[in-house]
Amino acid sequence: MHIEQLRELCLSLPGTSEGIKYGDQLCFMVMGKVFCSSNLKNLDKANFKVDDEEFEEICEREGIAPAPYGGAKFKWVQVSDFDCLSDGEWQAYIQKAYALVKAKLPKKVQAELASFS
Repeated sequence: MHIEQLRELCLSLPGTSEGIKYGDQLCFMVMGKVFCSSNLKNLDKANFKVDDEEFEEICEREGIAPAPYGGAKFKWVQVSDFDCLSDGEWQAYIQKAYALVKAKLPKKVQAELASFS
């Protein structure tokens, strides 16, 4: 997996857009809420949301740590080595990050999102 493949994967999910937030982050968002990001200057790391139960376990893997700026509190991880996850794992984690963020959207927005499928 590399950044272009990650971008294609993120943008393949319904209602996903990309944009720049926080000054230097390329963000992938479902209905405006970020579920995955990468630093624009290097594009060598990726951050994404994980569920509470997986957070500690995934952070034990080489090349993965809590994301900066509240990653441990909000259960976001930073992958500093794209090869530490297989393509299948990337797909599963990104789909789960998308689902976690989507589940927190207001019901009305979720209903609107259903029309994209």
